[in-house]
Amino acid sequence: MAAGLLLAVLVAATPADYYNRANQAYEAGDYLGAIELYDSAAVQVTHADVLFNRGNAYFKTGQTGRAIADYSRAWVLNPYDPEPRQNLEFCRAYRPDKTATLPNPLVRFLVAMLRVLDLGLVKLLTGALFLLALAALALLFIRGGRAWVWVSAGLGALCLYSFLSWMSWSQAVGPDRAVVVVPEVVLRSGPGEDYKDIVVVHDGLEGSIRSRRGRYVLLQVPGGTGGWADSSAVLRIFP
Repeated sequence: MAAGLLLAVLVAATPADYYNRANQAYEAGDYLGAIELYDSAAVQVTHADVLFNRGNAYFKTGQTGRAIADYSRAWVLNPYDPEPRQNLEFCRAYRPDKTATLPNPLVRFLVAMLRVLDLGLVKLLTGALFLLALAALALLFIRGGRAWVWVSAGLGALCLYSFLSWMSWSQAVGPDRAVVVVPEVVLRSGPGEDYKDIVVVHDGLEGSIRSRRGRYVLLQVPGGTGGWADSSAVLRIFP
């Protein structure tokens, strides 16, 4: 009887089970319980829906930085769904620390165009299109003809787009990208509490980790300002 009960528990404790129970907890307003269940699902499987819903639960509990991290991850895993990107932009507008300058609309448009396909796909496409473009170019030299000019040029243009998309996504998932995940943290001039205070930043501010010394990290934030903070206050978005 005990063995059968244990087997039933093990069978039930699948990522799908944790995910469904987390959704139920979220709908019931138990956001902290939902986060724990989403955590259990995320340990076993990395899926955009798990990360997106956990991001929603984090936002409901006032954890803006962790929500930003999960929305960013979900967007990378599934760029075809507009909701992670929309929630990410909303979170960025909601956080206490606002950027001094607005994003360039042209840059935003180009980024959106370069991130239409997911990272794994553009990696494959870049290699395949490069080989096809080389083959078309070789046929152009061997056979000649205007048709091969257009074929090789078209494949080359597609290969260039795919490569630029790859580079754009690679920048987005860089291991130095980080976000503040505590209500408030002081950035200091050195790795320790005895150093001079530079600036106070808040939950949700994104930046880049430039160095690490012991339990401290050097965080560079928008505008060129940077300072040292306890690593527990900062979360790598793509570890």
